[in-house]
Amino acid sequence: MPKNEKYKQKLFRLLQILMEKTDEEHGLSMPEIIRALESFGIKAERKSIYDDLLTLEELGFTVAKMNTRPPRYTLEERIFELAELKMLVDAIQSSRFVSSKKCREIISKLELFAGEHSSRELSRQVYVEDRVRNMNSSAFYNVDTIHFAINSNKQITFKYFDYDVEKKKALRHGGEPYTVSAAALLWNDQNYYLVGYDEREGIMKNFRVDKMQNVTVTDEQRCEAVSSSRFNPAVYSQKLFGMYGGKEELVTLECREKLAGVIIDRFGIEPTFTKTDFGFKVSVKVIVSPNFFAWVLGFGKDMRIISPLWVREELISAIREISENYRLPESSL
Repeated sequence: MPKNEKYKQKLFRLLQILMEKTDEEHGLSMPEIIRALESFGIKAERKSIYDDLLTLEELGFTVAKMNTRPPRYTLEERIFELAELKMLVDAIQSSRFVSSKKCREIISKLELFAGEHSSRELSRQVYVEDRVRNMNSSAFYNVDTIHFAINSNKQITFKYFDYDVEKKKALRHGGEPYTVSAAALLWNDQNYYLVGYDEREGIMKNFRVDKMQNVTVTDEQRCEAVSSSRFNPAVYSQKLFGMYGGKEELVTLECREKLAGVIIDRFGIEPTFTKTDFGFKVSVKVIVSPNFFAWVLGFGKDMRIISPLWVREELISAIREISENYRLPESSL
């Protein structure tokens, strides 16, 4: 190998050694660094290593000299702090969207950023096998395809399925593919959802990414409804309760005062509170759906829908339909 190529490899291997084997509490002496480089077939003298450490400093990697005998060297600032890596591991392993196999692969890669000593702390907090996860191994790559379509301003086609009582895939839409203009990917209830505009029906729809298959980017441009700045994923997600679709409506709620924090947590501080004998009124834009009704009913007598009338009536109708499920047959009375 040419000398300059050997030097480039040496600098990379030195950084790799420091990343893997050192942290705030563990350093390497100069003889240990020399032996570690030799394990990669690289011979080095002390003086050249000192020069390399200075080069790493110039590149933005802070190498600290520990106050020990003999002196030990450690990579002081890492790409990720241990607390950040733990947070990423928690997010990955709690995600139903990522399969057990892919979850283990990602976490093992993150451990490389922690170093061999701190990686043990990451391993101790990994709980993968007992979590409910999706069974669609291609879901992870669907995300990449959808991002590509959004960035390319192209529509996508895909087939969408549910599971039947025999736990087999049952295609929706009569097996015909959906064609939508992808607007955004949203994270909700440990799952990824595609928000897309169905031009044929003229409405926004939400699709669970792990229930999509044969995702393909087309040559057709996305429609104006999502390709312009008019669509705001943050505002859209604020109106959702679960990922059920429905009609967007300005709904006035009346709540007890103790629910003020609940409303602020959900809708922010912009909506106006008007005091009433009951507590306070507030008008918010929501997508009316079964999950919205479930959210309202979850607060029992402390929250009620004031307007519009059709939303109140729909909730009352839903309550009546649900109550029928709990009506005992006369024969059992």
